[in-house]
Amino acid sequence: MQGTLYIVATPIGNLQDITFRAIEILKNSDYILAESSARTSKLLNEYNIKKKIITFNKDNEKRKRKSIIQDLSEGMSISLVSDAGTPSVSDPGFELVKHIDSTFKVIPVPGASSLTAALSVSKIPINDFIFLGFLPKKSSERRTQLLKIKTLAVPGIVFESKHRVSSLLSDIVDILGDDTNIGIMRELTKVHEEIFFGTASELASKFSNEQLTGEITMIIGTSAIEYQNVEAMKKQIQELSKKYSASEVVNIIRLFNDVNKKELYKYVLNIRQEG
Repeated sequence: MQGTLYIVATPIGNLQDITFRAIEILKNSDYILAESSARTSKLLNEYNIKKKIITFNKDNEKRKRKSIIQDLSEGMSISLVSDAGTPSVSDPGFELVKHIDSTFKVIPVPGASSLTAALSVSKIPINDFIFLGFLPKKSSERRTQLLKIKTLAVPGIVFESKHRVSSLLSDIVDILGDDTNIGIMRELTKVHEEIFFGTASELASKFSNEQLTGEITMIIGTSAIEYQNVEAMKKQIQELSKKYSASEVVNIIRLFNDVNKKELYKYVLNIRQEG
């Protein structure tokens, strides 16, 4: 008999946000892998599901992977859940899934996700976007992630700690511009759910003295700063090219102008080839 691992989405707050299919699969599993036994027990009790829970989280997933795969080889049906939402999406799961070969089935059981919940109520166009998950704690690394939004010119979706919302908004103002449209979703699907939309500067001002609580999902719009036309810098580039290398010219130009680095470098090379 072929073993099966079910990747089961669970509610992100409201316990009623679970599918009939998910409930049946949890009931019929041999056991359930859970990020937190306490959180999952609350969900199982709500639907009278009596199954063994084995903790499976970022601290032990590598250590427990081998025994889980052994159980699958014996034909077991195992469900994997996270504390909230969809496993493997900024939650434990990937370390197990990537080591399971075609001998076993891995079946997604879709459902609640703070990512899709946020996107569904967005006032920022999101036909194309980049998901950055949890941003780094260090400001320098966080700013590097924000530059991806600027370079790709598509909105970014992030998860952020309630303690870093103000500093993140400040970074957004510096890198993307104070008129960048932002959506902040707090405690989605829960009793104290709140959704805010505004410019980066407006929300930075609002939350400078107002501490947000709970889990935060944020949609960051494309940069409000427009790149300058590199062709308008032709004379500057020609003069600088007499003394500096192409990469040095690019670095000098970007010290005083907001311009796409790749586009500028390509243009500098063309100018130098023209002589």
